[in-house]
Parts: sequence; C-alpha cells; structure tokens
Amino acid sequence: MARMTVDAKAVLCKLEAAKQAVQRDVVEAVNDCADDLIRVSSEIAPHDKGILEKSHAREVAPKGDQVTATIAYSVNEGEFNYAMAMHEREYNLGPGSSAKPGTEGMSGTHYSVGNKYLTRPLEGEAKVYREHITQILRNAIKRECD
Repeated sequence: MARMTVDAKAVLCKLEAAKQAVQRDVVEAVNDCADDLIRVSSEIAPHDKGILEKSHAREVAPKGDQVTATIAYSVNEGEFNYAMAMHEREYNLGPGSSAKPGTEGMSGTHYSVGNKYLTRPLEGEAKVYREHITQILRNAIKRECD
C-alpha cells in the first residue's frame, strides 16, 4: 500500500501570502500612476493664485480584485465651482497660466497649461499607466511564484 500526505494548509497559507504580496504591489503601482497624474495635472492646471494646483484630493481604494484611484480638484468660491469651470470651459490663459511651461507625463508626452487639465493627461497616459501596472503585476507574480 502506498500513501501520500499533503499539508494543504501550508500550501494555502503560502498562496494567501503570495496573493497579499501581489495585491500590495498592485496598489503601489496604482499609487505610482495616481502620483504621476497629480503631478502632471497640477503642473498644467491654470494658475492665478496657486490654489487650484494644490487643491487635489486623492484616494486609492482596493476592493476585492480591483484597485481604484480617484483624483479630484476642488476650489469653490461661494456657489461657483472654480476647479470645474477651469477644467470644463474654454478661456484665454492669464499671465500666471501663460508663464507655466507645462510638463511631460510618464510617457514623455508634453501637456500644456489649460482646460481639461485632469482628463487630458489621464486619457493621454492611460496606456502607459496600464503598462506600468501590468509590469509590476508580472514582476510580483514572478517573484512570488519562483
């Protein structure tokens, strides 16, 4: 008679530890992308007093198998949402905005100061952000499974 015993608990514990390590790395990769988006969007946001550029809020929230990054700008003057107006409307740049050089995203794409300061870099950098997260995920899985 032949008998084989497998300690399933030990294997499952290793798998759970690997899953947690990979999830931590993916959250870190999403944070990298959120940081880059904040950097780019604040550098291309219109400039008057400098309040808009500093008004960003961020949240990176893992939930199940997904990690969601939320970035928002908020400057309200009474009932007027200045951040939304500067994002959505067409306007001529003032002297403070015209003096800003713009910046480059993670992809090397140059973004100029103006409206859509949050969505332009998000859409323009989306592929590079996905590639960054995918590469971190691949590295984490390889590290944990080797």
